[in-house]
Amino acid sequence: MLKVVLAAFVSLALVVSVPVTAVQAQTTAAQDKAKAKADLDAAKAKAKEEKAKAKADKAAAKAKAKEEKAAAKAAKKEATAKAKADKKAAMAKAKADKAAAKAAKKEAMAKAKAEKAAAKQKAKDEKAAAKAAKKKT
Repeated sequence: MLKVVLAAFVSLALVVSVPVTAVQAQTTAAQDKAKAKADLDAAKAKAKEEKAKAKADKAAAKAKAKEEKAAAKAAKKEATAKAKADKKAAMAKAKADKAAAKAAKKEAMAKAKAEKAAAKQKAKDEKAAAKAAKKKT
């Protein structure tokens, strides 16, 4: 009798185990489907996040490039203004140097003219003194 009871339990276990396995298979398929959906959703979210990050990076790079361009333009403008100011200063110095040289030349000519006139007067005075000395003798 024990054999019959054991055989009945084994048969029952086989009969009951098949539906349990089918339920487990359905549960596993549902879990796999849910996992696949979750993985897909996660991949979509990650792609969306990466796209947003790429867009932000692009905007930041564009802003940085714009800032660098503005800085370069400002530096160029400043360099141009400095060069213009340096040129004006050099021209003003050259003009002042030319005026100083002209004044020095004029002064030297006036001095030479005065010395020539003084020498001429001295010669005239000496000639007159020599003539007067000759008359006395």
